[in-house]
Amino acid sequence: MAPQNRYITLGGHRHHYIETGRSGHTMLLLHGLSSSLDFYEQVIPSLARSFRVLALDFLGFGLSDKPRNTDYSLELYASLIREFLEKTDSIGEPLYATGHSMGGKYLLASALLYPGTFRKLVLSNTDGFIHVPALVRGISLPGVRQILKKILTGEKMAEKMFSSAFYRTENVDPLSFRKNLAAVRDGEAFDTVMSLNRNLVKLDMNRTGLRKRLGELRIPVLVIWGDRDRYFSPKIAESVKRELPCSDLVMFAECGHAPMLEYPEKFSETVREFILSEHPYPGTPCS
Repeated sequence: MAPQNRYITLGGHRHHYIETGRSGHTMLLLHGLSSSLDFYEQVIPSLARSFRVLALDFLGFGLSDKPRNTDYSLELYASLIREFLEKTDSIGEPLYATGHSMGGKYLLASALLYPGTFRKLVLSNTDGFIHVPALVRGISLPGVRQILKKILTGEKMAEKMFSSAFYRTENVDPLSFRKNLAAVRDGEAFDTVMSLNRNLVKLDMNRTGLRKRLGELRIPVLVIWGDRDRYFSPKIAESVKRELPCSDLVMFAECGHAPMLEYPEKFSETVREFILSEHPYPGTPCS
């Protein structure tokens, strides 16, 4: 079954998503900052053989609406995820989710604010475990952000920054690389990033108090990380594992910030093995 491009209204805004696969087990895929659901395109066909796969473009990214002056927060994104799952009839059946980078942070917020939604989680190179100083909001000031937008969405700089997400860019499918690079260069998505930056306090796991509540998550969680991640140090992975009581860690060797693009087969198989095993991933203390 080929992925079906669809649109749905969430929180009053039009969102783009795809659906594929026929299994009774549903897998939700959530992308990271300055990207879209295309970040998973190399693993979706494989995952669709075992799951009904749903992949969503977050508000402000991909082909979803990019409203200006939205009051972005962890609560907002968690509510949009919940509404999406309700409107796609995903609540109540075996439901799992994978979140990459920023998407991992929003997935954790969703699991905490709507307990019982997910049976298992996969977090890949997740955001939410670093301290971002409040002064970085200065880059979203009008004069500064206009200069940055011109520089960072330019072809050469965008390609240089995107390439740094990988340990070896030659491991990435060329067509997928170009498609995802286009998402990085999207001017409207850049404006969303600036809006997120201005709403830093409401989007921070520490400042919102959600990080202190991670011990409430008593579902199995698999943490996947690349040992050459230049965005989020592999050392952070140990903190994630330590703070999530039912988690285990798999470190991908010679891999950067995007395991699903550098090692799609290995990523798909690792996720499938964890989700479909009758018991938590070896090493997780929770049953």
